[in-house]
Parts: sequence; structure tokens; C-alpha cells
Amino acid sequence: MAESTVAKTLRDGTLVVNDGTPVTPLTYTVSFENGDFSGTFPKADRVVIRDRHAVAGLRKGADPIPTFSFSVHMREFTDGSATTLVDVIEKTGNWAAAKTTSTAAFEQVLYDVVLTIAGVSHDDTADHVLTLSDCHLQWDFSEGDPDSITVSGEVYGTVARTGPA
Repeated sequence: MAESTVAKTLRDGTLVVNDGTPVTPLTYTVSFENGDFSGTFPKADRVVIRDRHAVAGLRKGADPIPTFSFSVHMREFTDGSATTLVDVIEKTGNWAAAKTTSTAAFEQVLYDVVLTIAGVSHDDTADHVLTLSDCHLQWDFSEGDPDSITVSGEVYGTVARTGPA
């Protein structure tokens, strides 16, 4: 199939955070978001091999730490009967029972973040999915009209992309 001819817009995206509960993972769909998800997905560091200052080769160096961010309109920091985005990040309130997606080698609680961009509804053969595994999340708050919460994350697992075949 040829590459899609439909440009995707912020209306096409859905952002979900999943924990590592084995049987039935906790899932939080981000709402009231600005549609400003952005990420940096660098390749591994480069190690230049030289022979008396002449380039003789190129090897892979340290693994990169991909980063991403998005913002939402602030509605609540916490809620005793509903899950909030801040509760997800802080593993508090209704999200306190969440499990990490990582192995025992990581002390922090990590989650998977999945960005799905509608493709099928635009005559593509599949949706376009970006899955970021083992993400460490942080949040910032800013007053304004409206108030906002900005989430930043680091990816300590994999970055996987799927789409039409």
C-alpha cells in the first residue's frame, strides 16, 4: 500500500497510560489535553573509530534516553473517587495500587505511554500507534486561562511504532 495521503491532526490522537499489573492493567486515558504531544527519539551515541585522525569506522555507543512531553488543562490534582493524571504520575489515590512496567532493576515506578493516531477513519488500513515502554513521568503546574499541567517523560524501555502494512 502507498503511504497515506491524509495529514493527521491533533483531533486524531488518543493518549493512554498503562501500568504493569499482570492480568488486568490499570489504564488511564488522558483527557482535556492540548494535543501538543512531542518527543525526541535519538539514535544511540556514535563512537568514531580513528586511525591516526582518519575516520576508520563508526560504532554504536551509549543507549539514548528518549524524552517526550504533553500538556493538559488542569481540572483536579487528586480526587477521592476518581483517578486524576497527577494521581497516576504520583501513584496515589485511586492509582495507588498500580504496578511498575519495569523489572526489579528500576526503583522508580514506570508506565507505558501509548499514542494512537486514527488512521482507519481516514481510509488507512490501520491506526498509527507509538508505544513508549517503561516511562518515568513527572509533572509541572502552571496557572493561566486555563491552568495547565505539563507532563514530561523519559523512556527507559523501547519505542515501538506500528501502522498500516
